[in-house]
Amino acid sequence: PFRFSLQMRVAIFLAELVALVVVAASAKRIRVPHPGLRDHRVIPHQYPLFKQCNSSWGNDLIVTETICSVGCLMSSVSMALNGKRIMIPTGSGHVDSDPQTLNKWLQTHNGYDSGNDLYEEVVPNVDPAAIEWVGKENSTLPAETARQWVDAGRIVIANVMNGRHFLLVSGYSKAIHGMFYVNDPRFDRDSYNYTDIV
Repeated sequence: PFRFSLQMRVAIFLAELVALVVVAASAKRIRVPHPGLRDHRVIPHQYPLFKQCNSSWGNDLIVTETICSVGCLMSSVSMALNGKRIMIPTGSGHVDSDPQTLNKWLQTHNGYDSGNDLYEEVVPNVDPAAIEWVGKENSTLPAETARQWVDAGRIVIANVMNGRHFLLVSGYSKAIHGMFYVNDPRFDRDSYNYTDIV
């Protein structure tokens, strides 16, 4: 069910999973399905949580729509880049990745189509020495492989809600098979089941 992947020597994997999105700058809250399962969370790397509707960038246009409206994938990628300390190049140096800085870079580097969709293959151009494309669109990624990638420090981004939403996967449950913890750029959810990924 995974759509495509990309790797940063530190590794980014974009996939069609129900709840995998990139980071947040605020403290991460993880809801525990039931008491006692907190010790069964595996979150190998902390990512910032950037909400796409944040007032600092939510009203910024991608092409014809705002980041708040359609920026879930780009916001997830910005969390991943920030968490891996990959900076966004500017004319005068580099800045930290967040939805605003990544969006501006993508706008000036042919990163979107006219329908506001992100050209994922443009993302490695942010830092070609650190990011490399490694997957194919519509490739299948089993849940166990996603867990292994998360353990290895690779970034996994999933597609959920019947293909309408992307998020960054931050970890998984050792107690509940198929449960992944996420940084969701839009909704106040911190976990999805593998079966929710399209």
